[in-house]
Amino acid sequence: MDFASHHLTAELEEPAGTRTRRLLRRASAIVRAAWGDVDVDADLVVRRRESGAEVLRTAADVGDPHILLQTVRRDLETKTVEEFVREWRILD
Repeated sequence: MDFASHHLTAELEEPAGTRTRRLLRRASAIVRAAWGDVDVDADLVVRRRESGAEVLRTAADVGDPHILLQTVRRDLETKTVEEFVREWRILD
């Protein structure tokens, strides 16, 4: 079986945005951390292995981003590209 993981990768990355917006996010994260809120500010990014082209970017802001990443990676390991695209509604 040709699994999606042969063609796609998934990672957590710093959210996209302008330089100013990224700096504001970092400052906000520092303030939140000082108050004990250690939420991870990240985007889940799925890319093509061959070209590095981004096929999906979404805020990983519901629950623990690392659990979302584990779920996506498990799907990449167990589904074909077609199944993965259909389930995650990736438009290409």
